Amino acid sequence: MLVSSRPERWAPDTAVGGPGTAPARGWFLLAIGSLVLAGLLSLMLVVGRLPFLGWLFTDPLFFKRALVVHVDLAIVVWFQAGTLAFLGLALGPRLHRGVTAVALALAVTGVAGLLVGAVMPGAQPVLSNYVPVIDHPVFFGGLICWFAGAGLFFAQALVTPARTDALALAPDAVLALRASAAANLLALATFLGAWRTTPAAAPAVYYELVFWGGGHVLQAANVAAMLALWLHLLHRWTGRPVLAPAPAAALFVALVLPQGVLPPLAFGGTTVTNYFSMATHLMRWTLFPVVLVVLGAAGAHVWRHRAGLDGRDYRCAGLAGSATLTVLGFLLGSLIRSSSTLVPGHYHCAIGAVTIALMAAAYDFCTAVAPAGPAPAPPRRARLQLLLFGGGQAIFGLGFALAGAYGLGRKQYGAEQHVRSLGEYLGLSIMGLGGLVAVAGGIFFLAVMLRRLGAWRRPATQPA
Repeated sequence: MLVSSRPERWAPDTAVGGPGTAPARGWFLLAIGSLVLAGLLSLMLVVGRLPFLGWLFTDPLFFKRALVVHVDLAIVVWFQAGTLAFLGLALGPRLHRGVTAVALALAVTGVAGLLVGAVMPGAQPVLSNYVPVIDHPVFFGGLICWFAGAGLFFAQALVTPARTDALALAPDAVLALRASAAANLLALATFLGAWRTTPAAAPAVYYELVFWGGGHVLQAANVAAMLALWLHLLHRWTGRPVLAPAPAAALFVALVLPQGVLPPLAFGGTTVTNYFSMATHLMRWTLFPVVLVVLGAAGAHVWRHRAGLDGRDYRCAGLAGSATLTVLGFLLGSLIRSSSTLVPGHYHCAIGAVTIALMAAAYDFCTAVAPAGPAPAPPRRARLQLLLFGGGQAIFGLGFALAGAYGLGRKQYGAEQHVRSLGEYLGLSIMGLGGLVAVAGGIFFLAVMLRRLGAWRRPATQPA
């Protein structure tokens, strides 16, 4: 039986911040900070793609450097830090303070290294898939520090019992978060193996091989994190967990276990055909079945408890937006036949699905860890923000897909891109519109989050 029938309910929607929330807050601050920086960079990238403004920008390297930092902050740091924040919330006071402090210090150092490395003289951007880089020691030092800090906390999360107090997450969500931690560690092991065995080559070829396998495993980790957030939001919305522990464990083992073949393949050599092809096959065939099963269970769960649900709740908007973008990403991915803008159309829907799930869950997170609990963001305002971001991201992806259907190449910016047909102009214009709407939704989200973060500094009010 997939759907749990236990009449378990979460604590009320009040601020219950207590002991053990400091690690969660630290990772959440890193997540929000990375999103602020990535959002600023994304605005420049959208403007640079518009056909009637591209002539203003004649140095493609400017956009490529911005793209590298944007992708690493928006996909690597934001996703991993967001996952780590919810792991910190789920495990709470049972985490080892010394290990947590070292992990956070390494992570902060890593983000600083990424930013400083991007402006070092002579730094060359390399637009490798999944983890683009800037070919400079300072940048790589930052990347290594980030992965070391995140990996240390992920490893700790696998051996730390979950908390059982008022802040406890639903068991199915905790299982999904641990699955994401395991997949992230497999990705890091794959990166290490690829670095050890990849022969010297031109930077574009070398870094593509180094990050190819582990980058694919990171997608499984992100999917597991997204499903954890779906289960958490559904629990908060309906008051009951979605999956019983046994089927939840089976599903997430099925998601993560196949990824375990990639570290040995990477240590065996990245120029072997199986390394490259196996990563693609694993992403193509192991992710969507688990997502669709959880999506089906979630739909049945909502239908079963529909009588007491408020469809205007922001959690409903977040869940619907994330699920819609996920399915749209699957559909666009199935249409890819060449290296066109259909590829970024696909993955912007996929990463948008994870992002909107994180955004929706962030409202609950801020309420949970607030010292005295400033009033939560009004559901109507949160719902509007999620609809803006989700709708803009969908239009953004569809615009890219339309331009790609007419053959427009990817990874081209400003004067470098050659727009030849009406379809390409139309696709890029739609992309620009959707991107601006998504950025507006992102700015809206950040404004609310920064206000909530500021409220954390207020002393807790004592009950009368």
